[in-house]
Amino acid sequence: MKAMIISTGGTTEPLVKSLLEHKPQFVCFFASQQSLDLIGDIKRQLREKGHSVKDYKVICKDINDLVHCYEKALECNEKIKGVCDDPDDVVVDYTGGTKTMTAAIALATVGHGYRFSYVGGEERTENGLGIVVTGTEIVQTGVNPWQIFAVEEKKLAASFVNSYQFEAAIKTIEGIIQRLPDKEAVLWGYVLKIVQGLRAWDLFEHRKASGPLYEGTRGLKEALKLSPDEQLGRFLTGAEACRQRLDYIKERTNKFQELDISLATDILANADRRAEEGKYDDAVARIYRALEMVGQVAYLEEFGHSNSNADLKRLPKTLREDYRERYQSPLDNKIKIPLEATFQALKENGNPKGKVFFERKNAFNGLLLARNGSILAHGQTAVDQGIFDQCFSLLRETFLNGELVSFPKL
Repeated sequence: MKAMIISTGGTTEPLVKSLLEHKPQFVCFFASQQSLDLIGDIKRQLREKGHSVKDYKVICKDINDLVHCYEKALECNEKIKGVCDDPDDVVVDYTGGTKTMTAAIALATVGHGYRFSYVGGEERTENGLGIVVTGTEIVQTGVNPWQIFAVEEKKLAASFVNSYQFEAAIKTIEGIIQRLPDKEAVLWGYVLKIVQGLRAWDLFEHRKASGPLYEGTRGLKEALKLSPDEQLGRFLTGAEACRQRLDYIKERTNKFQELDISLATDILANADRRAEEGKYDDAVARIYRALEMVGQVAYLEEFGHSNSNADLKRLPKTLREDYRERYQSPLDNKIKIPLEATFQALKENGNPKGKVFFERKNAFNGLLLARNGSILAHGQTAVDQGIFDQCFSLLRETFLNGELVSFPKL
C-alpha cells in the first residue's frame, strides 16, 4: 500500500497537488488543531478529482514546541509502519505546517528509508517572498535523504569492525544495505560477506570463515572495478591478505583437521586482538594455549604420535616409567602428557624447542602463573596489560616469531 505522511497547514492547494501526484491509498495527516478544517477541504478536493484516501490524524497541541511536535511525529511514523511494510512506498511531504512541525517530521522519519516531497512553485506572492501562486505549484520529490545520513551509519559499522565487535557490525551493515542504492548495496553486500568471514575466524571457526572470505573478496574486487571506492579498496587489500593467510593455514593443517605451528601463530594473533580490546585474561588464556600447541606440534614431529596418547616405547628410557606412573589415565589407560612434561620429553630427546623452553623456564613459569592465577583459570586475579605484554613477547621471541595476521580496518 502506498502511504504518505503530510504536514498540514497554510493553504490546501500545494497539499492537494502533492497528494494527486503521489496518489497514496493511506495518508497520515500531521496537523495542528487550527488546520483540522483544512483536512476536510483537502479530502473533498481529492474526491472531486477522482481520488479518495483512508486517513489518520495526529494533532499537535503546541505547534511551536519542537519536543512535543517530534513526539507526535513519531506517532505518525508508527502509524505508517502499521499499514505499509515497504519504505519505498512511503512519501513524507513537509510542505505545510509551521517550521517547527516540518523540522519535527523530518527528524522523526529521516532514518526510515522514506522518500521526501516538497511543493514549491515558479511564482510567489509578495515579490517572491510569500506563498506559491495557485496553479504554479511544482512537486519536488527527492531521493531518501537517509543516503546522506548513511555516512554516520557507515562510520558506526566501521567502528564495530575495527574493534572486533563483529556481531554489531553485521547487524549495522545489514540495515545499511536495505536502504542503499543498488550499486552501493552490492558493494556493502560483499563487505558484509567479508565481515561474516572475519567473525567466524575470530571465533576459531576456520572452515566456516573460508567461504564468506573468498566470496566477499572476489565479489568486492569485481564490484570496485565498476564503482571505485578508496576506503573499500583499502579494506579489500587487507581482506585479501587475510584470505591468503587463511588459505595457508588450511593447507598446512590439512583443511583445519591437523595441528600445525601456523595454527599456534593464529591463536597468538587472536590473543593480540583480545588485548587490543582490553581483555587481558582472555588474551593470556590464548597465549597459554598457543604455547601448549607449540609443544604438541613439536612432540608430534619428534616422536610421531600425539602427547594425548603417548607411546611409551618411543619416549626416552629415562622418562618412561615416571610418565607411566604420573600421566596414565585410569579411565582409558592412555598416557596424557601435560605442557611442561611435553617439553621435558623434547629436551631429553635433544629437540631444540625442549632445550630453549627450559633455558627460559623461569620466564615461562611466570606465564603459567599468570594463566593459572587468572579468574578464567584457577584463580581470582585479573591479568593486566603489563603481564600480557611480558607473556606475549616471551612466546613471540621464543617460538612464534612469524608474521601475525592483521584483520583489515574499515
